[in-house]
Amino acid sequence: MQARKEGRLADARRAFHEMFEIEAEQPDALQQLGELAYAQGELAQAEDMLTRVLRANPTLAPAWSRLGEVREDLGRCADAQECYRRAVELKPGYIEAHFNRARLLHQLGRADEAAQCLIQALRLKPGSPTLLAQMLQLRALLQKDAGELDQALATLDQAVEVAPARAALHHNRGVLLQLLSRSALALSAHDHAIRLGLDVADAHYNRGNSLQSLGRSADALGAYRTALVRDPQHALALYDTARLRWRLGDTNFSAELDAAAAAAPGSALAHGIKARLLLRAEHYADAAAAFAQAAALDRTAAGYPDGLGQALARLGRTEEALAAHHRAVELAPHQAAVHVNRASCLLQAGQVALAAQVAETAVRLDPLGQQAWATLGLAWRASDSVHDTWLNDYGQYVQVYDLAAPEGWADATAFNRALAGVLEQMHTDAQAPIDQTLRHGSQTLGDIFEQPQPLLVQVKARIAQAVDHYIAHLDALPRDDSHPLLGRTSPHWRFSDSWSSRLRSGGFHTQHVHPHGWISSCYYVALPPAITSAGTDGTPGAGWITFGAPDIVVPGHPLGARRAERPQVGRLVLFPSFMWHGTVPFTDVQPRLTLAFDVLPLD
Repeated sequence: MQARKEGRLADARRAFHEMFEIEAEQPDALQQLGELAYAQGELAQAEDMLTRVLRANPTLAPAWSRLGEVREDLGRCADAQECYRRAVELKPGYIEAHFNRARLLHQLGRADEAAQCLIQALRLKPGSPTLLAQMLQLRALLQKDAGELDQALATLDQAVEVAPARAALHHNRGVLLQLLSRSALALSAHDHAIRLGLDVADAHYNRGNSLQSLGRSADALGAYRTALVRDPQHALALYDTARLRWRLGDTNFSAELDAAAAAAPGSALAHGIKARLLLRAEHYADAAAAFAQAAALDRTAAGYPDGLGQALARLGRTEEALAAHHRAVELAPHQAAVHVNRASCLLQAGQVALAAQVAETAVRLDPLGQQAWATLGLAWRASDSVHDTWLNDYGQYVQVYDLAAPEGWADATAFNRALAGVLEQMHTDAQAPIDQTLRHGSQTLGDIFEQPQPLLVQVKARIAQAVDHYIAHLDALPRDDSHPLLGRTSPHWRFSDSWSSRLRSGGFHTQHVHPHGWISSCYYVALPPAITSAGTDGTPGAGWITFGAPDIVVPGHPLGARRAERPQVGRLVLFPSFMWHGTVPFTDVQPRLTLAFDVLPLD
């Protein structure tokens, strides 16, 4: 023990082994050897020693806790969790074991159990400031994951008071502040973390996100590139560098992705990211080539053949596409998304009945999956099933509200004219995001309803009243727990995200659904004169929003729009997130400016 204390680890290990000549399997020596092996990264030997200790005396809580850490490092998380559980059962006041158990439960996705373990640990009042700060840091992370961002920020502030020099706490504060759309404060927190010595890829990447939100695009690119110096295969930095360069109109948007692919020729990562971006940009041939490269390098990831199938289907190569989707399903049979995309491909191949079966599988795997329901609805519609009417009741589920001006404004026209001036300043990109549905326009970054701008606060309040009315309208309909809209009605809800879109001449939104919502929307702030009445044959006018037309062609089944609404300044249209919708292009020198958001129920 003296040798270990003085750092003479070889002498310590030799002395502990000598004890075995006096007493075989001496528990103290075994435990100390296990601790030494763990400290020196010899995990297999550490596990062997600790297992032998516990075989001799299974009541040693510290040995169970250390064995949990060893098995966690070996990637055997379920075994590690059992070790931590045994440790706290044997010693209920063992703070470190409670914390380790909570931390691992969080990693395993068992958030509620993790929170309960953490509450127990905090009740024990840890005396170590470092341990208390770590516990508060984990509590804030659990709160963030639950959508309790303000509470998470308050918890992190407590942690910073306990350990003000802990760089990771300031970094986490920056991430939270960014999520709360307080980008200037977020940047300050990230800068402080880096000054304290946090020089890792994530720190620079998240700093780049704050810079981008503040409109400092060149600085954001610099931060992303610094992240890539620290980790050349940092997936998010690669993705967001390419996205930002695209929005800035840079034709060489994939330069960093190409460099990453060249630097790691055996990695599929950069090829896969580039392929996904090209797919969303509708560069289907290039996307197919990139997905094929990624799939050849990584034959275990379902996303690559799945993406290849989507690109090939758009190119009309349906037989090859179906083969790729079949491979994706083989690799990830329990992943709803691969079934959704296979069903879409089957529809494009005209195999409607099989498409319905596959889409039903997707819905069973993900009962709240908006894309799964949308695809199943198309299969029902193409087969003239009554279920299509049950799912998509356009008369009841699409509702229009003309919002009155907030208090203090003469009328809606004056208010929206002022609101348009605010929003115009937020649209600074040269072109639309590569991974969004709008064409020939731009979209704001971040959650626009979290901005403290007074006019946005006012319009958000008016919109919230309309959402309440919409939910009350749904509640008045017959309850149907099996329906993806009616089965989730609740008076308690939240805005899950919000943004502004600005379409210029020739602009439109492609046909799409909102995969992460429940209720979706469009609010019209400013409109060009080209927004006209319906055509003489009843077709939607320029700039109108349409419902029901999908983004694919099903041979022999014309699936056109089922409903259309004419935009009007101050008008809000609410509809289910699974409902297909898009807009008609328009030609005008003046832009079409809107707000949009998704809503999720809280119950």
